[in-house]
Amino acid sequence: MDTKDLDLNLLRSLDALLGAESVTGAARRIGISQPAMSAQLARLRQLFGDPLLVASGRRMVPTVRAEALRAPLRALLQDAEGLLREEVAFDPMAAEETFRLGGTDYVHAVLAGGLVDHLHRQAPGIRLAMMPFHSASVWQDLETGRLDAAIVTSFVTLNAAKARLLLRERFVFVQRRGHPRGSQPPDLNAFCALDHILVSPEGGGFVGAVDRALSALGRSRRVLVSLPSFLLAPALIQTSDLVCVFPERLALGCGGGLEVFPLPFALAGFDLQMVWHPRRHNDPAHVWFRNEIADYARRLPATPL
Repeated sequence: MDTKDLDLNLLRSLDALLGAESVTGAARRIGISQPAMSAQLARLRQLFGDPLLVASGRRMVPTVRAEALRAPLRALLQDAEGLLREEVAFDPMAAEETFRLGGTDYVHAVLAGGLVDHLHRQAPGIRLAMMPFHSASVWQDLETGRLDAAIVTSFVTLNAAKARLLLRERFVFVQRRGHPRGSQPPDLNAFCALDHILVSPEGGGFVGAVDRALSALGRSRRVLVSLPSFLLAPALIQTSDLVCVFPERLALGCGGGLEVFPLPFALAGFDLQMVWHPRRHNDPAHVWFRNEIADYARRLPATPL
């Protein structure tokens, strides 16, 4: 490759082409005409000695070489953007950034609504994408720019990531209003005698942290239903006599159909921390974004139970 013919705009075009997998879509993404993008693709093919995108039916799909370029190209462009941004102060009122925040369904349910309002009061032109969380790929997502930051529990370890503690959470006991058990906090015997829902994010599990804590006390419970998400549990709890152990902030946000009580035994909670890639650490826009998330989390009321 003759690198004297390579410029940043050409690399931006390649990034757009790999993202859109369409000349027309890529042209629309960066605001140039379709013929101009076709000309850019022709230059890129010549420079890389590879077709980069090939027709597959009505679509264009990346070649193996193009797929290999995708992640390092995104990282290179982010580094270049960071160099330029360091010379320009970030103005939230004028910003038109799109930020991508990864998290579990619990994170999005607890933070999303209020966080969107908080950010838009400071920066009305930004957009926020709440992205799904995959612990196995979160580092790669941060590295390639698929995510700007992620909010993870203390159980997720990313040694190379920058991190900031946001809040601490604990677990509570949840039942429907009018449950035949009564409306007082359960003791250990009552807790173990009930039929339980267990939330297993990986899917299909019937043993979790609650069961291990009970086993240490020489006790056990009956788990009748395993769900992949806490967000699926309230509807089932409200229409049955099943009970569940829930993160407290999520339980208190589910409305008046549920009753929430302290657990009758000790169970460790968890921390929520925000993580990001070191390459974004000094980016003024990213610094603002992180600080605003931390500020919002700091204002959340302490759990009352």
